[in-house]
Amino acid sequence: MKINTAQLFLKYLEKEGVEYLFGVPGTALVPIYDALNKQKAIKPILSKHEEGAAFMADGYARISGNIGVCYGTSGPGSTNLVTGVANAYMDEVPLLVLTGQVSTRVYGKGTFQDSTKEGVDSVAMFDPLTKFSEMIISKYKMPETLREAIRIATSGKNGPVHISFPKDIMMEEIEETLLPHGSYKVESNYFDRKLVIDATEKLVNAEKPAMLLGYGVIKANATMEALELAEMLNIPVATSPKAKGAFPEDHPLSLGVLGFSGSPAAEKYLRSDVDVLLALGTSFNQVTTSSWDPELAPSNCLIHVNIDPAEIGKNYLADIPLVGDCQAVINEISFRVLGELHKQDPWKKRSFENIIKFKKETGIFLEEEKMHSKTVPVKPQALMRELQEVLPDDAIVFVDTGNHIGWAIHYLQFKQPNIIMPFGLLTMGYATAAAIGGKLAAPDRPVIAIVGDGCFQMNGMEVATAVNHDVPVVWIVQNNSMLGLVHELQKFSLGDKTVSTTYKQVNIAQIAQGLGAEGYRIKKPGELSKILPKALESGLPTVIEVIIDPDEVPPIKGFAEGDKKYQERLDYL
Repeated sequence: MKINTAQLFLKYLEKEGVEYLFGVPGTALVPIYDALNKQKAIKPILSKHEEGAAFMADGYARISGNIGVCYGTSGPGSTNLVTGVANAYMDEVPLLVLTGQVSTRVYGKGTFQDSTKEGVDSVAMFDPLTKFSEMIISKYKMPETLREAIRIATSGKNGPVHISFPKDIMMEEIEETLLPHGSYKVESNYFDRKLVIDATEKLVNAEKPAMLLGYGVIKANATMEALELAEMLNIPVATSPKAKGAFPEDHPLSLGVLGFSGSPAAEKYLRSDVDVLLALGTSFNQVTTSSWDPELAPSNCLIHVNIDPAEIGKNYLADIPLVGDCQAVINEISFRVLGELHKQDPWKKRSFENIIKFKKETGIFLEEEKMHSKTVPVKPQALMRELQEVLPDDAIVFVDTGNHIGWAIHYLQFKQPNIIMPFGLLTMGYATAAAIGGKLAAPDRPVIAIVGDGCFQMNGMEVATAVNHDVPVVWIVQNNSMLGLVHELQKFSLGDKTVSTTYKQVNIAQIAQGLGAEGYRIKKPGELSKILPKALESGLPTVIEVIIDPDEVPPIKGFAEGDKKYQERLDYL
């Protein structure tokens, strides 16, 4: 049967489980919209800006586990996508980025919104921000190019891919060549058995081991496997900030988050003569290691597991480098451990009670007394405690970039990896839009976005997108009339003479109401616990603005000091 390439393009996306396309239309994309009119499986979501569309596709991909799709027309539609695509690239999120392209017959003639080499070259522009960037050059190449893009996006270290699709080729007919995805997608469940045996021996015989879980554990759906291995060996577990919740934070073996705004327990334990460290799916980046602190290196053996060999040994020397999928590697280690347990009992060597005692003495929270403050303006620490008390167990929480990311990491506790943060690029405005895609991927679960007033002013117009498409996200906006994180980090260098970080207060609740959403403004403690359940029950897009104390500083001192010590080490060298 003959169909045009735009229709075949959508059929492939449907087979991949794609339900939504996020973007803003343009003339170069008209054939795609014609094809959308002829099918019912995929729904277009009109965003207010292409950056927001990319963030929504990112949120959808993270929650659904499917590839997220965003699009923009040629010219400015393509350039507007750039930051959202870069964010997905840094966070290893599989996106298919579709951009319109002028018809091939007018290449190089200075046509309207030209995105060829004669105009703004979209293929070249996206090349450093994606795993694959290609223009479809003929109708016969379209299926092959699309299959290659999907395979690359979802294989190994995931990431976005970009296809530039000329308008005339979209309309050309081709014999349907829809192949099963198993014929062009690959699994990466490999590992080195000899190194697994070596790693098992080190873990079983360790005196003071620890585990560090990174985002790769979540990507591999290996959180349960990591929990079972930790319990089997009685090993304390920390997570990177991005992997918060990958290990239940109420578990006796949990140390909490290591690094940016992390817990005192994780920070102290991993710097207290750990002899064997099993690092799973982490890159040991700056935010996790407080600028690559040498004290985090174990005294005897670092077992580093990552699907990307380029990440292993990049920041800390790996004694046992294990390239592979985290789930496959953990399962093989656990299998080998079971064979060793009849020889010795790790629980006798490493007292469970000592771990509990250490956590009690060291603590999980800083300034815990402020979590119970009743003062006005609302203390962010108290706001987080109040949110924790009413937050449903199955809620998905998107957190934007700013002081609020520090408050959320430090004071919220998660039993599952239900918290999403853009730690790769730390893009402001991300969660404001991404939560919409997340809610579309999980319509039966509560989805909440924690954002700052600065973030909201960047992408808050996407609230209208949620209103237009009946997507009941709840945004909790912390308003302190400043770009808080930038403000505090500037103070480490400039003292009180910060530049371009403060502004006059904006009434966020009124903006939300003007966009058609429910809008509430909170000025004192105790009100969130009444309003949030009501907002979740209403099934309406809702913005809850909270006026917070602008003088409160999130727990970022350790991160700032780590950066300072790193600079001193460089100067010493």
